[in-house]
Amino acid sequence: MSAFAAPGTHLQELIVATATTEQKIACLKTLRIVVKNLADPLKSADPKFRQLKLSNEKVKAKITPCPSAIDYMKAIGFSQVTDSDGEEYLRIDAAKTIDISHMQSSLVELNNALEMLTPKDVNPSFKEEKKSSEGILPSKRPQTATSSSSTTEKLSEKQKARLLMEEKERKDKEAAKAARKKTAALIKADKYVRENDENWESKQSAACVKSGTGISTFRDKYGEN
Repeated sequence: MSAFAAPGTHLQELIVATATTEQKIACLKTLRIVVKNLADPLKSADPKFRQLKLSNEKVKAKITPCPSAIDYMKAIGFSQVTDSDGEEYLRIDAAKTIDISHMQSSLVELNNALEMLTPKDVNPSFKEEKKSSEGILPSKRPQTATSSSSTTEKLSEKQKARLLMEEKERKDKEAAKAARKKTAALIKADKYVRENDENWESKQSAACVKSGTGISTFRDKYGEN
């Protein structure tokens, strides 16, 4: 999915957009519902979860204030189409294979963006909205008194966007460091077995066995001494 290279850029643009914080949060929650479904191997194969009806009034109200949301959806594989009945959709073609790992990474980015925009005095736990073939159906929830976002948010929108990208880079570095540590541990364990296991003996690699050609070493030619 070559278009997947730019979703983080569109997400950053969404965070610094001129829409209100409440509109950005509503838009990001809508995107998260879609991406969460696509990160599920079973749901991602269901046509119902591979499209979003833009002509649906509830969807339009959440997406329209943040134009970068459309670019974001296109970047993760959606195309903007109009059916024969005139209804407009964002849709992933049925023939296109969805990269689950990319969707899972995108879900992490969306969660980080929401965490930055959500006021700290708001209870982060909430019921997930449900998605039908018509679009997003918001769940009913009790009214909660919240203070104005302008009094709770100390960081500028650009600072939040920068922090989001820095957080992604930090996690990527941690994953790479963990992979290197695991490789080093395997090499160390292998070295210990070679030096301490009396029954250990060198064998041909799988590549040699497959090709039928061994690799001649100095010891093979001249012995141990």
